[in-house]
Amino acid sequence: MGPTLIFLIGAAASGKSTIGKIVAAEYNFCYLDKDIICNHFTGLLLESKGYSPNERDGCPFYGDVIMSIEYKTLLNIANDNLKLGKSVILDAPFIGFFSNPHYIDELRKSYDWQDITILVLQVSIDFDVLKERMMARANKRDKWKFDHWEAYVKSIQEKQCQWKNVEIRKFDNSDSSIDISSLHHTLQLHP
Repeated sequence: MGPTLIFLIGAAASGKSTIGKIVAAEYNFCYLDKDIICNHFTGLLLESKGYSPNERDGCPFYGDVIMSIEYKTLLNIANDNLKLGKSVILDAPFIGFFSNPHYIDELRKSYDWQDITILVLQVSIDFDVLKERMMARANKRDKWKFDHWEAYVKSIQEKQCQWKNVEIRKFDNSDSSIDISSLHHTLQLHP
């Protein structure tokens, strides 16, 4: 049996990174966080066009040009690890790709992922808790979200993952601490 690839999706500040690191440690997965991989070059690209290095949401240059570069970089690194037989967990929202029902099939074909088990772990969270966590983390990139909170929440509610031919497992991370046994039960993986 080949390696497993987990798409860890959900809103910013929903706890994806914490969950991703737990999964990586428990199951010996390679943990790839899009922000860690891409934030530096993304900030430089934005500044080169006169934008704030923290501008993402609502920035047409980010959405039209940079975002696809970020995700291609993340997926290329994941592919290298998968080809080495290493299971991977991808920590990234992927929201911009939710509306494409064939997204996973296209990736399978593009990267020739024939022996790769792919699953999606969707992290959900109560929006009041999300706002509290976002405020606590005090990330400059969240300014647009706070300035347009109702629109941001509506966009999350409207943008549901439409991917076909992949199992989507859901994990509610609204509690103050992560229920590890519930996470294991949701994943149904073997260490």
